[in-house]
Amino acid sequence: MRGGLVSNGDDLRDDAPARSNTGDGTFPMRVVTRLTGLTADTIRVWERRYGAVRPDRTQGNARRYSSEEIRRLTLLREAVSHGHAIGEIGQLSDEQIVRLTAEATAPESPTPSRGRWASIIDAYLEAVERYDLRRADEILTRTAVLTSPRELAVEVIAPLLREVGARWIDGTVTIAHEHVVSSQCKSVLGTMLRVAAIDPGAPRIVLGAPEGHHHDLGPLIAGVLAASRGVSPVHLGADVPWSEFLGAARRADAGLLVLGFARDLGADEARRTQENLRSLVDRIDVWVGAPPQHAVTRMDSRLRVFHDFDALDAELAHRFSRARG
Repeated sequence: MRGGLVSNGDDLRDDAPARSNTGDGTFPMRVVTRLTGLTADTIRVWERRYGAVRPDRTQGNARRYSSEEIRRLTLLREAVSHGHAIGEIGQLSDEQIVRLTAEATAPESPTPSRGRWASIIDAYLEAVERYDLRRADEILTRTAVLTSPRELAVEVIAPLLREVGARWIDGTVTIAHEHVVSSQCKSVLGTMLRVAAIDPGAPRIVLGAPEGHHHDLGPLIAGVLAASRGVSPVHLGADVPWSEFLGAARRADAGLLVLGFARDLGADEARRTQENLRSLVDRIDVWVGAPPQHAVTRMDSRLRVFHDFDALDAELAHRFSRARG
């Protein structure tokens, strides 16, 4: 979701450690699914039927993917999302896939302004790409001081994550860079939540990413937006068991649960997710953030689905201004 609650594969990939089990610079399937947003079933089909990637194998016949193959899978996912059939593009070079995607996303009118914080975002990412992490942290921290919480979340960090996603696609940003950005953004957002001035009796909401989803920057940004509206956010983090959400909401006396989804869902996981969401929405208001084509958007008409932070912020203002009134 571009600029959405999930800050997903178009922004940062999942923040689980991207380490090889073999120490040879390759990655196991569980990491590849988190980094690309594709399911393991999809990756295997693309490999077997279309020869889209050719992973190495361990002695136990487990697949291991290089950074180049992870990037290629991400490129293919982006192209497929713009209507290209995998059977037609699976054998294309990375450069050809990039051109297809660029053509699909090319604006019909002149490119709009990147926003007043574009130069700050560029300077930050330049420092990250040089691994000048102290400088990168200084830029992000100083910007947090100069902006309001909402402005930092919506106009700085969300576009920053989109830019990281774009640079991942064109190959100028690596997995390691993404983890640096994720860590620093989480630190800044977490600090903003801790120091937010919220009345003791303020309404509460619970936020997090469900089990199997290791990316919670979207819910963190949503929490900052809620705090800026005078709402007390209870951020549970990532990979939260489904069984924990309702109990947390009840103990926190929260009437709203906000969940972030980034990666795609396999068939079995989609069924489990639908069952869990329906169980929750029977008992509490549930809002979800997900990409426009994500399976969760079609699971229950009672879910309130958001694809961007501006829409979420507007609904937070509407709901809780009425509550305060």
